[in-house]
Amino acid sequence: MNCKFCLMDETVGNLKIDSQGECKYCKAHKEMEKEYQLGDNSFDRLKEIASKIKKEGKHKKYDCICGVSGGRDSSYALYVTKKILGLRPLAVHFDNGFNSEISVSNIHSICSKMNIDLETKVADWETFKNVTRSFFFASVPDVDITTDIGIFKTMYEIAHREKINYVFNGHSFRTEGLDPLEWTYMDGLYIKSIFRKYGKGNLKKFDNFTIKDLIKYKFLRNIKTVLPLNFIEYDNDKVISTLKENFDWNYYGSHHHESTFTKFCISYYLPKKFNIDRRKTDLSAMIRSKKIKIEKARELISKKVKIDDEENLLDFVLNKLDISKKEFDEILKKENKNFKNFFTYYDILKYFKFIIHLMTKIKLLPKILYLKYFS
Repeated sequence: MNCKFCLMDETVGNLKIDSQGECKYCKAHKEMEKEYQLGDNSFDRLKEIASKIKKEGKHKKYDCICGVSGGRDSSYALYVTKKILGLRPLAVHFDNGFNSEISVSNIHSICSKMNIDLETKVADWETFKNVTRSFFFASVPDVDITTDIGIFKTMYEIAHREKINYVFNGHSFRTEGLDPLEWTYMDGLYIKSIFRKYGKGNLKKFDNFTIKDLIKYKFLRNIKTVLPLNFIEYDNDKVISTLKENFDWNYYGSHHHESTFTKFCISYYLPKKFNIDRRKTDLSAMIRSKKIKIEKARELISKKVKIDDEENLLDFVLNKLDISKKEFDEILKKENKNFKNFFTYYDILKYFKFIIHLMTKIKLLPKILYLKYFS
């Protein structure tokens, strides 16, 4: 069963389509459009948020945290935050050991040219390696959430330390959409559950994010997430051009390929083992946003992403994670699983669905997270 209005199809687990042929991801997009309507006053709303942030952070060295990976979206979010909104961000980067030369160069170039301080948290490699490899042996698709949760924890940890109340994120629902939960699920208990069964060592040095962290940073410290790219017209080509012209920024060939690990995951591992093509979420979002026609998107998705150094990339990732070729071949043959096969906070979160919805109303949590987990 396929959605009539985007690329979401039978490869997406638990896909729900109504009598009009519209999928739940298209419906979620419409909800986000209500939240972030583009028009004459959309940028004014963002400036109002920035004005409030400036006022609250008047006597602080930094008035917000901005995560940066060296990729297009986070780099442009940093540019918008500093140059367009006039805020004083502290750029924060989580180094998981898989940074490419391009990503490192981009991060330092954009920060230095805008005179932005950068703080990098380097993951404890042995711990990070053991947790990440446990996800491969668990045969689940969301092997890169060990990085995502590390980024999340690091930004909120530093915001708490610096007494900063706002964390900026470079996600745009109009160009990235929503990944299905069956593809990408993230919570601290899920990580513990998988590591307990397939990992070795302990999690003491892992940057996990638990329910306690959620209560600490969201309820007690009231740290809010801001998604600036949702308030502005966002065109991928124009954004890349702006970054190149102003910051000697270099593109890395495809979305999320700034990290060698993410490049391996989305362009090799997920399609090969799970038949998951995460370009479907990006292109579907762009179809809904009228940035690309559905016929063109179908043409693009029909072509495999080219990885010039595929064998070298495979060898590099497996060697770093201490996974042999034999073990990897066995992983590819294992029965596919997802978060539903492990202990998670999901059942608990469902009991607090109403409270989480209220948190989105007062901007403690982004609405897109609520839609991802409960739509």
